[in-house]
Amino acid sequence: MIRKFGLSTRQLKPYLFMLPALALAYLFSYRPFFKTIANSFSLVNFSGRIIEFVGFENYRNLFADHNFQISFLNTFRFALFFVPINLVFCLVAALLVYRKRRFTAFNETLFILPMAVAMSSAALVFRALFNPTIGVVNYLLGLSIQWFNDPVWAMFTIIVLGVWMAIGLDFLLLLGALRSVPSQLLEAAEMEGAGAVAKFFRIQLPLISPTILFIVSTRLRDSMLLSGPVLVMTEGGPLRSTQTLVYQMYIEGFSGGNYSKGSAISVVVFLLTFLMILLAFRFERRRVFYQ
Repeated sequence: MIRKFGLSTRQLKPYLFMLPALALAYLFSYRPFFKTIANSFSLVNFSGRIIEFVGFENYRNLFADHNFQISFLNTFRFALFFVPINLVFCLVAALLVYRKRRFTAFNETLFILPMAVAMSSAALVFRALFNPTIGVVNYLLGLSIQWFNDPVWAMFTIIVLGVWMAIGLDFLLLLGALRSVPSQLLEAAEMEGAGAVAKFFRIQLPLISPTILFIVSTRLRDSMLLSGPVLVMTEGGPLRSTQTLVYQMYIEGFSGGNYSKGSAISVVVFLLTFLMILLAFRFERRRVFYQ
């Protein structure tokens, strides 16, 4: 049969090696993706079976839902603070240790330690640290803030946890990018009388811009998909002030059994994430330098 179609065993062998990967991608990525899209345009029963096609009715009901509007704003509020704070913090940390000095390896280890901690464990630790009664944060700072009972401070704790969890990988990426900047360029700038600030903004920042673009893109994606810390620390409270889109999807779809609404939220999250990544890559054309 193979010879009949003009294919030899040697020509067919690479495609056979791809079959397991394609099968896994279909089962765990593409099939759920298209199933979710189909559910978002349909009425789905409690067992997950499609009953009838309803078109955009699910989306009309979704955008009219006040809880969805709150989740939408909370998700963008988190991204608005989390992405720039994380980038600035990691960039400052990388600038502090990118030059080889004494105890540099020890300082690097301290910054990458969060990578070794699971999200659920870190969320439980932060929940204990910010506990208004027995937490260390209030005790050391002499405060009496009800971190998880105040809408503003509850979102602040989620942002702090997000930055702490992201600093390990982003710090390593920026550290490697800074150390890959040719030293000849920096030495030439020093000979021309350029200071540290001028060297950073004129030489280092443009040359590490591809790494910054990657970090911003991945953290925008993570912001749109935020759910784990909310689930462990605040459960969307207080007064839905930390409820995000993906957390609402979990509540509607998995806990409430409303698969149609949960699927519609999933599609909206995908489209928002895709749009934000496209905007980031459009910014690449003007502000990102590869040479």
